[in-house]
Amino acid sequence: MTRDGANIANRMMLLGLVAGIAVLAMPAAACPIPVYQYALEWWERDAYEIYLFDNGEVTAEQQELVDRLESIAGGDEDEAPANLRLRRVQAESEARLLAHSALRGETPDAFPWLAVYYPSMSARTRAPVWMGELTAENLDALLDSPLRRRICELLLERTSVVWVLLESGDTDADNQAAALVERELKRLENILVPPELEGQGLDDIEIADIKFEFVRLSRDAADEQMLIEMLMKSEIDLVDYEDQPILFPIFGRGLIMHALVGRGINPRMILDIAEFLTGPCSCTVKSANPGIDMLSAVDWRGQVKPLSQEFVEPATGLSGFMESMEDARDIEP
Repeated sequence: MTRDGANIANRMMLLGLVAGIAVLAMPAAACPIPVYQYALEWWERDAYEIYLFDNGEVTAEQQELVDRLESIAGGDEDEAPANLRLRRVQAESEARLLAHSALRGETPDAFPWLAVYYPSMSARTRAPVWMGELTAENLDALLDSPLRRRICELLLERTSVVWVLLESGDTDADNQAAALVERELKRLENILVPPELEGQGLDDIEIADIKFEFVRLSRDAADEQMLIEMLMKSEIDLVDYEDQPILFPIFGRGLIMHALVGRGINPRMILDIAEFLTGPCSCTVKSANPGIDMLSAVDWRGQVKPLSQEFVEPATGLSGFMESMEDARDIEP
């Protein structure tokens, strides 16, 4: 098996383990609302953990940034409602701060210092997303970026899935991957249909149309480096494939699905993910579904008007999706 094939197989094995746990833990029931719609309307975002290391020497300008960060983390209506939880670490000596486990051996250049981690509920890795000095520039880049804003706008406009192709820098490989993805998404938009609600007593529920959007992201995009870090570190092995294009499906309120890498970007794999995300929400429990939240500054709860009722009975998990993904393990890319 090629390196890409091994990567795909390992990722599918991880998904299979998660799905197996979900199946064992949940009673059988069915939620006919498609995953993309249910996730947008009902799944609250998980919070990133941000450690703020402070040695007690804070300037007035830095204190303003600390106050801003605390206000955002506290849900102040005057600030962007980013999904983050702030943990402030203070000590009387720099040595004690450096001993803190969240720093992971990193030596801060200056204080205050930030260490940003994925939401603990859904993290696939405990490696930090980003570490650096608390500055206005760094804080702005952490909370927002043009492409993240665009992705969120598309999802708020009821785009089912935004497919982000992180380019490798190899023009031919990137163009070939982009052409394949665009072709497949157009084809799938024409053949995929949302779950059928007729006869289920849910005639008053509106189902949003299936709609895909495709965007390309250069690794050299200066204002998207924080987003690239979030994408590349969302799975522990992706850093081994920086020389290949990587496709990230993003849905719901900014959930980053498991990535497709290199030759793993093929019609079969794209179809499997698209069918799962446009199919019935087989498990209404967010934590039993694949995906890790993107850090964003959007008031999803205030801007999303549900078209469907919230189903509280969980179902059997990802069995149908996993069966097709397990089949894909046997395909040589």
